[in-house]
Amino acid sequence: MLTEISGEFVRIAYADEIALTLDRKNPARPAARFNRTGQDALYLSPDEASARVAIGEYVKASDRPRVLLRIEVSPCRLFDLRAHKAAAFYALAAQPWQPAMARGDEPRSWQVADELRQAGHAGLIDPSRQSPGLWHITLFQWNEPTAPTLRLIGDPEALDIQPR
Repeated sequence: MLTEISGEFVRIAYADEIALTLDRKNPARPAARFNRTGQDALYLSPDEASARVAIGEYVKASDRPRVLLRIEVSPCRLFDLRAHKAAAFYALAAQPWQPAMARGDEPRSWQVADELRQAGHAGLIDPSRQSPGLWHITLFQWNEPTAPTLRLIGDPEALDIQPR
């Protein structure tokens, strides 16, 4: 259930938050599918098309300008939710996380991430629920001993992203 990944990945970020992209231990990090508020998690995609799908439901007309960042990821092995043997984890991770939070419940995807973190996994590979065949990675740790090394490469690329 582990798959090795490495190479160039991308992230769509607010243009005024580029410096925070590789930041860790940031108490202001917002909650998301695989992390609580303030918990380390970095969401990346293998290409721009996948990244656009990943943020599509979160884009609003009033959003600040966004950019595409290219990030080099050193070789690492991630828990692969696409694997047949990971079906139980995927079933929990795929449940909508925002409605659970709104009800005051803990999203099931946080439980999956907690278990993977406790098992020492650097992160996971998550198949896209919006576009079958696409996938993303979520890193729980980076730029520390025993974790993948990440670095920004190239210049940020301006993007025009419209709400769905």
